[in-house]
Amino acid sequence: MGSAILAYPAMKKIQEAYPSAQLYFWIFKKNQDGVWALDIIPHKNVIVMRSESLMLLCIDIFKNLRRIHKEKMDVVIDMELFTRFTSFLTYLSRAATRVGFHAGRFWGPYRGGLHTHSVMYNPRIHISRNFLSLVDAVINDNKKDAAFLKSRALDYPLAIAQRKPTQEERDRIWKKIKQLNPRITIHNTLVLVNPGINDVLSVRRWPIENYIGLAKNILEDENIFIALVGTAAQSFYGEKISGGIVSSRIVNLIGETSVEELLALCDISKLLISHDSGLVHLASLTKIHIIVLFGPETPALYAPLTSEKTVCYAALSCSPCISAYNHRRAVCKDNKCLRAIAVEEVVSVAKKVLYNISLLS
Repeated sequence: MGSAILAYPAMKKIQEAYPSAQLYFWIFKKNQDGVWALDIIPHKNVIVMRSESLMLLCIDIFKNLRRIHKEKMDVVIDMELFTRFTSFLTYLSRAATRVGFHAGRFWGPYRGGLHTHSVMYNPRIHISRNFLSLVDAVINDNKKDAAFLKSRALDYPLAIAQRKPTQEERDRIWKKIKQLNPRITIHNTLVLVNPGINDVLSVRRWPIENYIGLAKNILEDENIFIALVGTAAQSFYGEKISGGIVSSRIVNLIGETSVEELLALCDISKLLISHDSGLVHLASLTKIHIIVLFGPETPALYAPLTSEKTVCYAALSCSPCISAYNHRRAVCKDNKCLRAIAVEEVVSVAKKVLYNISLLS
């Protein structure tokens, strides 16, 4: 979901270069809400495939390819980094122009010659600019038998997506919060905390004890309420934090909100504190300030695009340890890079945001 949101500048540039073009997005069904939230591609043009089982995946790929052939796509841009699977699907699309990343002389999975246009993946610039380079290859018609695309990716302004929830959506989320905690009013300050992460990338998790300490510090101000957010699979973290704090000013919304409700929740809240995750990028579509914790991944590539953010990053000598070149698999089992971010550091930044103190002070 996060990468789909970070692809917004590339989608916007395609629209500017080809105003009459129809844009489509092919994505796993579980991540489609990220594309819908951008409001740049019609819902009917979001092509999804289920990932719950191999059989469902194969059925959907077959159905999707039939639709793609019927639509007669002119260009397919493969935004996955080095997976062979997507390069194969790109080839099967039958599009005349097929663009994708190439590892160049770096070590990386071999993707074959299935793309008509190859673009050097640059691990030193933000992923949104890497996506823009794919679009540049289409606009400049850069062929794979020529030198790799050479464009000024850093010069092009990044279009920032924004999503303004309606008053009706804001009212609905307030009603849901009040049902869980009748004490809260619109005069209280609401802080969102996203404590969990799935086990696939558990190395990106800040310790639960740190979140408990963080929440205790923030709740010293009796005007502040904390709402815990995340997916249903992360409900354990909400229970753990709620159990570790004696306070009536915590609202556990983990697994209780849709994407539309999350956007409205961010819009009515002052601050979100989270590890690097898809939720961070979803929140970046709203006006909320985000404190995002990075460890095994680098903010140079994956920081949210909003200006309303503060990055906490210890920058240990081993960080970042996951990248496109190792399939984002860390050998590290001891994420000192995240534990090096002290509770006091995050609390200090949070209080500056909450009390409108300059972050430079």
